[in-house]
Amino acid sequence: MALNVRNRTMVAAVLHGARDVRLEKVPIPPLGPEDLLAKVEAASLDSTDRKVYLRGYHPMIEIPGLFGHEWAGVVIAVGERADPRWRPGMRVVAANSAPCNEADPSARCRPCQRGRLSMCERLVYNNGAFAPYIRIPGRIASVNLIELPPDTPFEEAALAEPLACVMHAIRRVPIRSGELVAIIGAGPIGLMFVSALRARYGHTIRILSLDHHDDRLALAETLGADVALNTRSELGRDELKKVLGVERPDVVVEAVGSEQAHREAFDLLARGGVLVSFGGVARGTVLPLDLHRLHYEEVQIVPIYHHTPTDFAGAVRAIVSREVPVGPLITARLPLSELPMALDMAQQRTTLRTILLPQEGGERMMESR
Repeated sequence: MALNVRNRTMVAAVLHGARDVRLEKVPIPPLGPEDLLAKVEAASLDSTDRKVYLRGYHPMIEIPGLFGHEWAGVVIAVGERADPRWRPGMRVVAANSAPCNEADPSARCRPCQRGRLSMCERLVYNNGAFAPYIRIPGRIASVNLIELPPDTPFEEAALAEPLACVMHAIRRVPIRSGELVAIIGAGPIGLMFVSALRARYGHTIRILSLDHHDDRLALAETLGADVALNTRSELGRDELKKVLGVERPDVVVEAVGSEQAHREAFDLLARGGVLVSFGGVARGTVLPLDLHRLHYEEVQIVPIYHHTPTDFAGAVRAIVSREVPVGPLITARLPLSELPMALDMAQQRTTLRTILLPQEGGERMMESR
C-alpha cells in the first residue's frame, strides 16, 4: 500500500542525551520487505522513559535516536513480504521488542534455547512511539503484534508493554495460597501488580501496598490491596503484625527502582521469602546484603527484566477483557507537542501515567518547522 503523507516527513521526539529530547522533523521510517508502518493513536510515557531522559542512554536506543516505546494504533502500510495476517486498517498494539524466532530452535541464542526469552542475546528493540508514525520490524510483527477489538481504547492498549513486564514477574514467582505479598511502590507498576495479582490469585493471597502517597494508596485498595500503608514514617514489624497478623511478608516486590527501596524490601522479607527485584536502577548501583540472613533464612532474590511474547499476549488479553483495569492509571492526556511538560510531570510524579496523542496538532507542528 502506498503511503500518501506530505513530504514523507513527520515531527518526532529524538533523544540526543541526558535531559535532551527534541521534537524534530524526520523522515517517516522506510519499510523493509517484512516490516509494517502504523499510525500511532496513543503513546504512553512511563518511568523507563523518564529514567532514559534523565540518564541520556538505554541499551535499546542508539543516540541520537527516536524516543518512546509504548503505543497502539492502526496499520497503514505493509512491506511486500510482510506477514499476510496484517492489513492496512487493522487496529493493533505491538511490544517494543522480539526475541529470536528462528524456525530451528538450535539456531536460537543460548538464553532462548533455555526458555529465557527476555534475556535473548539478539533481542530486536523498537523505539519511536512519540511520533505520528512508527515502523514495526518484521520480527516484532511475527511474534509480538496483536490485533485489537473495536471496543478497546488505544490509550489502554498502550499500557500492554509495562503490564507484560508485570505478567513476566508473576509468572516467574509462584505464590502459594495464604501467602502475603507486599508491593513497595504504588506507582503505575506497583498498582498493576496489585490488580494483576488479585486477578490471578483471587482472595487466596493477601496483598499489602506500601507507598508515601495517600491518593495512590487509596487507588491500590480500589484495585484489590487488602491493606495500604503510608510508609513515610518508619514501618516496624510490630505494626505489620498488628495490622496483618503476621510478622513479615512471604514475597516483596520492589517496584520503585532505588537502592533504598531494595534494602527495605530485603529487610521486610520473612524466612524463606522472595524479593522480586523489579525496579531498574542506575548502572553501578550496589546493594549491601546480610549474607548470614541470606544463607540461613534461604532468602531468594529474583530479578525481573522485560517480558516475553507469552507475557505480552497475556497482558493484552487482560486489558481487552478488563481483567486488569488499566484505565484508572491514566491521569493525563497531552498532544505530542507537550512532551516537555509530560516529562516534567513524570519527573515530579504529579501524574500516574500520561498518554501522548501524536495525531493531535500534528499539522500545526509540521507547519511550524
